[in-house]
Amino acid sequence: MAFRITPAHDPSKQIEFEIPREDGTILTFSVRKLHYFSPETQEEYNEWFEKQVKAKKATDRVCTLKLLEMFVPDHYEELSKLTNGELAEISKYWEEQSRVNLGESEPSQDS
Repeated sequence: MAFRITPAHDPSKQIEFEIPREDGTILTFSVRKLHYFSPETQEEYNEWFEKQVKAKKATDRVCTLKLLEMFVPDHYEELSKLTNGELAEISKYWEEQSRVNLGESEPSQDS
């Protein structure tokens, strides 16, 4: 039997976020795990990132907002108004949930 690859659009490769609004409603959106970007999307982001680095504008806030703009453009305007702390939470969780877990820790240098 062949090994079946989990496609990037599979719900297990998505990360869902909920942001409570001041009016009591909740903004919900999903993004792909970081390793599941299409090659075109990754290339577009890399080109954008290189320009930001050269211009010394590649802050965590700017980079997180760019990714959100690429993946949830319908909510970008609202997301761009989040505080640095709120965006940092999104970035940290996105990165943590995107890590590949092989079930074993890395061997120490003493091993």
